[in-house]
Amino acid sequence: MSLGHPSAGLEGGAGVDYELHNEMVRKLWRDFSLNRHERVPVVWSMNDRMVVLHPGRNRWGFTYAEIYSNPEAMLRAQLEFERWRRLNVLADWEMGLPEEWSVSVNFHNVYESAWLGAPLYFAPNSVPDVKPFLTSESRVAEFVRRGPPDPFSGFMARVREFYEHFLERKESGFTYMGRPIGHVGAPIGTDGPFTVAYNVTGGLILRLLFRNRRLAEDFLWLVTEAIIERMKAWHRLLKVPFPREGFGFADDAIQNLSPQMYREVVLPLHREIVRTFCVGRPSIHLCGSVMHLLGVLKEELNIASIDTGFPIDLGKAREVLGEDVLIRGGVRVTTLELGPLESIEREVRAVLGSGVTRGKRFIFGEANNVTPATPEGHLNYTYRLVVELGRLD
Repeated sequence: MSLGHPSAGLEGGAGVDYELHNEMVRKLWRDFSLNRHERVPVVWSMNDRMVVLHPGRNRWGFTYAEIYSNPEAMLRAQLEFERWRRLNVLADWEMGLPEEWSVSVNFHNVYESAWLGAPLYFAPNSVPDVKPFLTSESRVAEFVRRGPPDPFSGFMARVREFYEHFLERKESGFTYMGRPIGHVGAPIGTDGPFTVAYNVTGGLILRLLFRNRRLAEDFLWLVTEAIIERMKAWHRLLKVPFPREGFGFADDAIQNLSPQMYREVVLPLHREIVRTFCVGRPSIHLCGSVMHLLGVLKEELNIASIDTGFPIDLGKAREVLGEDVLIRGGVRVTTLELGPLESIEREVRAVLGSGVTRGKRFIFGEANNVTPATPEGHLNYTYRLVVELGRLD
């Protein structure tokens, strides 16, 4: 049965009773924690680019060059995004204006690579990236000889400056839409040692694994140890105890490795990170084609959950990971953006019918990270569709 096209009620948060929605969401997550929930939850992965890279929402005219150089611009961009998200996008999260705004210093996926020395690159119509700078074997060897940077040096000094600005604005009584700032966060996790190594070398690390295995492994261990020391320092600065339950990390670039190469080279790095920061079972985020690694991650890291991207067969992922691993995944971001609604419905039905909901440890989302041009109506239509079709036994 088709639910038809979006009406005015599906555009933005029109007609939503926020109080009723929020109570329903609180009950859903309470039940989810006990595995007694009656439907599949829906959570979208998105960030401030939904506003910054969308002309119709970017009423302040923010650019990422400005946001990355001016902490007040970053703070305002985050608050604009949070306002838009809370008032317009249906998901199983709190909606409406909050009692306090939660904000976090966000340099997207560049902060670790930039900290190691990679120059920033501001691409048009995209979030910032970095330019590889360790592009030869000799440069990698020289980097290894120099040793790791200090956790608060280089680009991380800028991150700390922005964090302290956010705290100062909170302590000064700053408000946005009549609400004060509450929790202030900063990047204390990692995008993964192999991904960082891949970014700063422009992929040279893959060739080094075959051409100069010793240098490649020395470099990867240096990057990992540097990341661990930075994470320790930033956990302490933010007064976040570790090791801790619920720890998770990412490492998208491992999709380029065979299971054997992952076991030999990167698994020891991941184990060291998990040993240092995790109590219990870790979570992992992996965009891309990672089906061939799921068995290893289940067997060797005993992952508790995985946030997936595209492409991945969610039904097969459930078969490999078993019923106790939480999987987040869903429709392609291109389908969410472009539609038509019939295509969205077809993909939603395919996901929910794939077997991934077996065991009930599944969260519906997108694969992966909603694009700025995605209409609010498409997101809200999809949410309501999953609420209707995602009933669980």
